[in-house]
Amino acid sequence: MVRKSERDLNSVTNYIPNILSKESLDELVEEAIDYAHCHGMVLRLRESRDKSDLCQSAPLSLFPSPFPKKLFYEALNVQNDMSYLYLRLSWDYDFLIEAHKEVIKTDEFVRKMIEIYKEVWEYKNFQKKTLILQRADYMCDVSKNSEGELKQIEVNNIASGMGPLCQRVSNWHEKVLRRYIGESVEDHLPFNNAPEVVAEGLYQAWLSMEDKNAAVLFVVEDVNQNQLDQRHTEYDLVNYDPSIRVFRLTLTQCFERLTLKENNLVLDGNIRISLIYFRSGYSPKQYYSQKEWDVRLMMEKSSAIKSPWIGLQLANTKKVQQVIAQPGYIEKYFPERPTSVKLIRSTFAGLWGLEYGDEETKEVIADAIANPDNYVLKPQLEGGGGNYYGEEISSKLKSMSHDELAAHILMERIRPMTVKNALVRALQPVSVSTVVSELGVFGYLLGDGEEILKLKSGGYLMRTKDETVNEGGVSLGVGTIDSPFLF
Repeated sequence: MVRKSERDLNSVTNYIPNILSKESLDELVEEAIDYAHCHGMVLRLRESRDKSDLCQSAPLSLFPSPFPKKLFYEALNVQNDMSYLYLRLSWDYDFLIEAHKEVIKTDEFVRKMIEIYKEVWEYKNFQKKTLILQRADYMCDVSKNSEGELKQIEVNNIASGMGPLCQRVSNWHEKVLRRYIGESVEDHLPFNNAPEVVAEGLYQAWLSMEDKNAAVLFVVEDVNQNQLDQRHTEYDLVNYDPSIRVFRLTLTQCFERLTLKENNLVLDGNIRISLIYFRSGYSPKQYYSQKEWDVRLMMEKSSAIKSPWIGLQLANTKKVQQVIAQPGYIEKYFPERPTSVKLIRSTFAGLWGLEYGDEETKEVIADAIANPDNYVLKPQLEGGGGNYYGEEISSKLKSMSHDELAAHILMERIRPMTVKNALVRALQPVSVSTVVSELGVFGYLLGDGEEILKLKSGGYLMRTKDETVNEGGVSLGVGTIDSPFLF
């Protein structure tokens, strides 16, 4: 007997060939690319990432990819608790120092962040208001349950982008589905308000500083192919209040143009910065010299709200993700909310630290060497890339020293649900293929210390890639922007 869920999945995956039987694939692809350019759904060219003179359509799926409705709403429902969890983690000084004590022996980037965190903590006169702009990423894992389980890939608390582009892709999907499905599209395609959630968080943080003359600073990369997505966020913020001034500086430019005056962060000697939004600063390669670290410390000591502040960025490491999955950690932050604990814990895949010399750790390492396809080996890096898969895992685990092992974690390999879709990339042939998807849910939290001032979740980013590919970042040229087709 066929389960209802299997019948439903078959019916929703079949909507793609049904559409393609009525209209040519090439014609739909052409319209999708036209729609992308008409609606600002574009990226700079990889060959000229420093200029917007010529742009290409952002990689997108031609249709929304099937995703279980139950799991989609599980991801939305847990988001406020996830934001609060990371707020508490960022203020747990002893925990963050202890969690990274082995990592910093070989990971210089994390060590420098720890040094800043310690100095800021001792300084005491830093801004206690913080803004979390978070995106938690999940997959539908079918390894243990054919109907799927929601499993967390990672939580992003710095430079969580792509919301504006994903909203535009969702709008394209709504347009194409209405043409062929009609009014019932609302049953399958959820509304995507990701850009509004992010912009509202920035606006509320700026407003809370009660200085309408103060400006907002976007800290950006020197060269960024995805700059136009950031521009959408900037313009969405200014739509709340046209008087808001937004400046974009690299970390190096911040060193050259920012100063502290009575604890206020000042640009060019006369413009107070009350809010800093980091779209850079998450990777070692973005700190070219001690200058960038020095200005980061100055910004952290200032009265400006940071998104994220250094404590939150430290809470964002893979090491923290692994440690809090152990018994007792989440319970500490939700002492009277067992339902929240259960919701968060249900999303965790298997995670293991490698710094311990006990038998359990030795057995996990030995199993990962023998069966590397069951694991992912992760360093403390953000922004896509850097993970190890397959035989690379065996090689790394055999060659790394104890201290190098301590700077990595092992994660259970998630087996995502596979569906059919057509992935559209500029100037590349398009065909229907088997794909897998990763769902990200957005939320913001404005806090004062550990107190919540504003809290909201909503909107999503779905990234879809060929089932044979390991990494899935859009900026890496692998993933495409997508929407969930709920069933």
